[in-house]
Amino acid sequence: MSEDTLPTDLPLTAVGHYAKFSQAQECGLVAAAMELPYWVIREGPVFVLYVEAASAPVVAEELRKFEAESLQRKEPVAPPPPLPKVEVWPLFLAAWTMGGFWAWQNFVPEVWSDRGAALNTAIFAGEWWRTLTALTLHGDLGHFAANLFFGCVFGAFLQPRFGAGVGWLGVVLAGALGNGINAWFYRSEPHSTIGASTAVFGTLGLLVAWELVSRWRIPHQRRWWQLVVPIGGGAALLASLGAGDEMHHRIDYMAHCWGFVAGLLLGFPIAVLPRAGKGAQRAAAIFAVAALLLAWAFVPRS
Repeated sequence: MSEDTLPTDLPLTAVGHYAKFSQAQECGLVAAAMELPYWVIREGPVFVLYVEAASAPVVAEELRKFEAESLQRKEPVAPPPPLPKVEVWPLFLAAWTMGGFWAWQNFVPEVWSDRGAALNTAIFAGEWWRTLTALTLHGDLGHFAANLFFGCVFGAFLQPRFGAGVGWLGVVLAGALGNGINAWFYRSEPHSTIGASTAVFGTLGLLVAWELVSRWRIPHQRRWWQLVVPIGGGAALLASLGAGDEMHHRIDYMAHCWGFVAGLLLGFPIAVLPRAGKGAQRAAAIFAVAALLLAWAFVPRS
């Protein structure tokens, strides 16, 4: 409220002096939000904010917090450095790796698909390599094509953020971890799954983790609604792309979900650490491919 004169029947205390009426009125709303009366009086060249003497200490403290937050919001925030451009060759390498495993799967006897599938009873028996080999197997051409397409799309977004090598290593590890968690989830019954989709949705989890860490690093972006946005976006993509359709009854929905969760779990520590250099990126890329090949080396020949 604003008065030309102050009431004479109340003990009042000045809690702020402002050069503009709009500034005084804005700070007066702090008192109004506390359901306390206030008065803005012009005294010479300034506008003075008055409140009742009994509530002056509390209002003054809230004004101090309000002005500190306002000053923080007005401080220029240096924009984050631009992300590197997407390099095409790592995407081609990932696509050729997936394509090579698909061609190999169609060349060898079908029994190899059974030996490499993420069968939970076998994983619990110590065949850990199945969490990795299952990522290289697919049910049919449509299954392979869908994972290849979305894997490259998500990978194109992931690469500038984590780097090509670290990013693809994170994808492989998220897929393996997701298959491991999925096997535990179905521990009460035999369950088998194949496909790179666990890793594809692990990529989505990695992206969401990076976005959350990136926003948390900027103080004025730590509002709850700004942190919910990437989680909601990732969950929406998981629901729309991971659910498939009514014609595909063999889709392992939980493998998609656990892949996403695994990507989140791995993405947070990777996003917090400084970006790896070129040497480490190359080493990570080699390790990602080597992990898949090594896993197949553990598969029994008979």
